[in-house]
Amino acid sequence: MFTAAKPIESAQEAPHGGLLDRLQRHLLRLPTAPVAAHTQAAFEALQRDLGPSPGALIFDSGCGTGESTRNLAERHPEAWVVGVDKSADRLGRHRAALPANARLLRAELGDFWRCAVAAGWRLKAHYLPYPNPWPKARHYKRRWPAHPAFPWLLGLGGELEVRSNWRLYLEEWQVVLESLGIASRLSPLAPTPEAPLSPFEAKYLASGHACYALRAALGAGGVPAPSWSAYQARCEAPEVFSRPALTAILATLPPEHGQREALAEALTQALAAAPLRKPAGHRGGKASDFLPCDLGPGGSEALRHTLERVLEQRGEGGDDPALRLALRALRSR
Repeated sequence: MFTAAKPIESAQEAPHGGLLDRLQRHLLRLPTAPVAAHTQAAFEALQRDLGPSPGALIFDSGCGTGESTRNLAERHPEAWVVGVDKSADRLGRHRAALPANARLLRAELGDFWRCAVAAGWRLKAHYLPYPNPWPKARHYKRRWPAHPAFPWLLGLGGELEVRSNWRLYLEEWQVVLESLGIASRLSPLAPTPEAPLSPFEAKYLASGHACYALRAALGAGGVPAPSWSAYQARCEAPEVFSRPALTAILATLPPEHGQREALAEALTQALAAAPLRKPAGHRGGKASDFLPCDLGPGGSEALRHTLERVLEQRGEGGDDPALRLALRALRSR
């Protein structure tokens, strides 16, 4: 028996206005942090189990106790069905025997998707059965359409199906998919002879909630390129500098600047990080020469004033091309 679920409460009444900006930011700068060790190990174990070319493959992302994985494996005997969840506790509650074509793994979803894309895996289908994520408006960045891992989900391709009892959440999926030219269908879950896909779905249906499914064909996959307009706007953002500008700023940091050590560390980290990605059709390599660098509140203006005083003290006879380049970059922020 289920405890009756409370209706969803949210002050948000429409898809969040920041969704598309977040998407383009993530497309422009894909995650480069190391994959979590337990996720890397789980993926490598799965590779050894299924082989380098596993054939028809279905992901059940956020599988919870694995009940949805078992249901999907029974409905798709022709495919490997891999259920992934970050919670060892939830996965440990699975008691029923799994079909031979099903696997359950503990892993961080975003990292797991990234491993799969890097390995060249492409999905037949991808299910996300979790129905009610982060309904507070201020938490929209934690929902998948605004999450840094979203580009990797797209990169896996296949037939996407997301289920929820919160229609607005699925409308946000529609907004981001449409911005990339991907059509989707959003509809109420119609009564079927089959049991609910997941315990979440069973609980909400038993509580009288309407449940919905969003379906979209992601095709052969591949991480989308950022758009030209988003790329240009991001390059012109106050916290983004060209590599030569950052190098010049670091080289001309005066010893007397009060935040010299902190600024030097921020500049060094920015220069070592991955740059923004170029849009499709850009000449040269995929990476640009623009890098985000947060100089802190008022940091850019304070540094500009300091360098201007240095320039005044040196006068015309002490002209320094690096100093002038650094000042041009800071004055344009």
